[in-house]
Amino acid sequence: MRLNKIPSTRNRLKRRKRLGCGRACGHGETSTRGNKGGNARSGYSTPHNFSGIPWYRKFPKRGFNRANFKKIYYVLNLGRLQTVLPADFSAVVDRKALLQFGLIKEKLLPIKILGEGEWKHSLSIQVDEVSKGAKAKIEAAGGKVVGVQ
Repeated sequence: MRLNKIPSTRNRLKRRKRLGCGRACGHGETSTRGNKGGNARSGYSTPHNFSGIPWYRKFPKRGFNRANFKKIYYVLNLGRLQTVLPADFSAVVDRKALLQFGLIKEKLLPIKILGEGEWKHSLSIQVDEVSKGAKAKIEAAGGKVVGVQ
């Protein structure tokens, strides 16, 4: 007999767990399965490809998104300009004048004028964008739109 051929006696005499035989055995009540949930039920097993997170959340978001290219404007209506500008105002209505009267707050966003409301001033307006309706109202009142693309 060789020493490496002697069978191991470790764990040979250890008894198996007797589950569900009451609290005295130490494995009663929930039978070492924890409380509730699928793992505590008989016959339950997770799918072979289960990892805890849905597969579509594991991959990065890719592709074209129109929101990345959206232009954001500071939008002003002609009616609002009419009420805020004084009657004797004769300068060009530009970014500097709009900041002065508190109609815009940020200096970075482009400004767009829309045609809602009345317009009676014959002023020059120099902003980034002007709608067709607003341009028609400004020119009908004797004003002009300067430097708009």
